[in-house]
Amino acid sequence: MSRKTARQKAMMRRNLFLTGCACVLILIGVLAGFAVKKLTEKPKPEKPAETTVSSDQSEQTAPVSGDDTPSYPAEGPNGLDANYRVLFLVNGKHPLPENYEYEKDLITIPQEYKNGQLDQINKDIWPYMKAMIDAAWADGVKLYVWSPYRSYAIQNMLFQKQVNRVKTADMTTEQAEELASTVVARPGTSEHHTGLAADFNMADDRFEQTEMFAWLQKHAADYGFIMRYAGDKQEITGVIHESWHYRFVGINTAKEINRLGMCLEEYLEHIGEMPADS
Repeated sequence: MSRKTARQKAMMRRNLFLTGCACVLILIGVLAGFAVKKLTEKPKPEKPAETTVSSDQSEQTAPVSGDDTPSYPAEGPNGLDANYRVLFLVNGKHPLPENYEYEKDLITIPQEYKNGQLDQINKDIWPYMKAMIDAAWADGVKLYVWSPYRSYAIQNMLFQKQVNRVKTADMTTEQAEELASTVVARPGTSEHHTGLAADFNMADDRFEQTEMFAWLQKHAADYGFIMRYAGDKQEITGVIHESWHYRFVGINTAKEINRLGMCLEEYLEHIGEMPADS
């Protein structure tokens, strides 16, 4: 064999060897890269198996409802029952029944607590009203009961006076009565009949500028009372804004009504206790 042929064969063997080494190195690089990827790759979370929940289990694990009502204490000022409530609704759409006992459950308000001629209130709410007035006095605020319980006859007299006051020559009696009813409730539809409400100090728009009004706005709910007729609720209550008229509903109920920014009608609708229209 010539030297040239031997040299050519040696070069071929070397080239094959180098090519083989290069292939091996490439393969090692690929395998190494694949191994690194596997080691650093986060495992995919397993899909949970589908299960069927029984109705009993569903009730136990159901989410809490959207009711965000805060927790109120069971005892109010002077040991008063904060959970006691009276939601009896009386308005133009819900008049008192014909057999309503107007004088039932009334007591006489002591002379020192009133500045008007009327002097009766529901016996069950008087402890709350008395505690409220006592607290106002302790704060130097001269709060007095001006117009509490009214009989049917007294309410009728006040209503007829208002009808005569608003009636004009171009009005029918029905139109005058409708207008008057936004200021003075028709007999049989007034909260005053129940003994659960009272006007304080005066029935006048000036009351809203007094320290008595400011005190009631801050503290009335602590004793179970709400300002019954707000101006922005007239379309619902049917009564003009009366800053002097407060109604007992119960301590914790009054706080919740105020928190929700509702009138009594709205609150009864909210809790599903709104009576049907008469």
